[in-house]
Amino acid sequence: MSKRRCFFTLYRFELLKILKNKVAIVTFLIFFVFSFVQGEFEITGNIKPEELGDYQTFDGRVIDDEFVDELKAVTDEDGEFKGEEEKAYLDLRNWINSVFEYKADYTELDAAKIYEERDKGIEESFQEEKLSEGEIAFWREKEKDVAKPFEFFSDWVPSGILEGTTNFSIYMIILVATGLAMIFSMETQRKTDPMIRATINGNAKLYFAKVLAGFSYVMTCLLLIVVGFLTYLGLRWGFSGMNAAVQVYWPLAAENMSLWKLEGIIIVMLVVFALLLSAFALFVSNLTRNGVATMAIVIGGCLGMFALSTSIPMEHRFVSQIVQLLSPSVISSRLVYEFRLINMGKYFTVYEFVPMLYIFLSVLLIVMGYFIYRKYEIKNS
Repeated sequence: MSKRRCFFTLYRFELLKILKNKVAIVTFLIFFVFSFVQGEFEITGNIKPEELGDYQTFDGRVIDDEFVDELKAVTDEDGEFKGEEEKAYLDLRNWINSVFEYKADYTELDAAKIYEERDKGIEESFQEEKLSEGEIAFWREKEKDVAKPFEFFSDWVPSGILEGTTNFSIYMIILVATGLAMIFSMETQRKTDPMIRATINGNAKLYFAKVLAGFSYVMTCLLLIVVGFLTYLGLRWGFSGMNAAVQVYWPLAAENMSLWKLEGIIIVMLVVFALLLSAFALFVSNLTRNGVATMAIVIGGCLGMFALSTSIPMEHRFVSQIVQLLSPSVISSRLVYEFRLINMGKYFTVYEFVPMLYIFLSVLLIVMGYFIYRKYEIKNS
């Protein structure tokens, strides 16, 4: 048998071991089914299905003085609706409120003031995030490419797609922990290590077959969950509004980007997060040779990083940014509000830098794991 065939025989064997892990498969099936449930309730959890068309009445309208005047005619000075049948204007009202941080005087409102307030909010964000002059210049240049005035679209469907997709980072933490925790510890616990490691392919080929099997399982699970979710949501609700500018969803975003591009960025971030998390779980499983310990470290580590990312003040920029980059919270539609850049001779946005960082760290963990695997002391007792 050729060396190539030996490797893929080992790979199939390791993949089969994962697929025979009942906890891993049941966990995946639960999340796969729940992706369809989520596709339903991301919308119906907020509005009645028959109301969706009412909210989408003005999709494609330019946010100009005429549109703003129509809104003013059905609201009081605080933006509260005078009647009960003004659903079509609700999303526009909410969008304007988010620009003004809920301090708009609707009696004095016009389109020019809205766009001026948006520009002011972006500049304030630059100061709050302690940006350097170079970073500010970078974003001001990006802002020049943003086409105005914006076309309005209801955000019920985009919100369901974007926020639903970001939730899959939680799925991945549990899927990786349950699916890969036993991949190195199984032989140790069954005391079959000496026999396996004594074979001609029991070191390098077996190690990389385990790694490839682990990655294959996790990436296939992620693909099925994301495709299932988007397919159901698209067939049930359609994709209305996803071609809109990102500013219709996050008004202070300073980049020329559609919501579809933002969704693509989130999916890429999910893929590299799953890659890094898998590499970390494999590394810990190889190090501890204990399935329970591996699950605890993977889940606890992710939750710990998430908690840290929300508690470190922005004033401590270096630590705050490092933790943010490594936390599951980085996978969010709000990443367009992360104006802090990474300077590596040129500026990179968070969504440009994170994939490179995660791939590098994944390769590093795999290489380190290989040397640990080679030097692991087999115990017969």
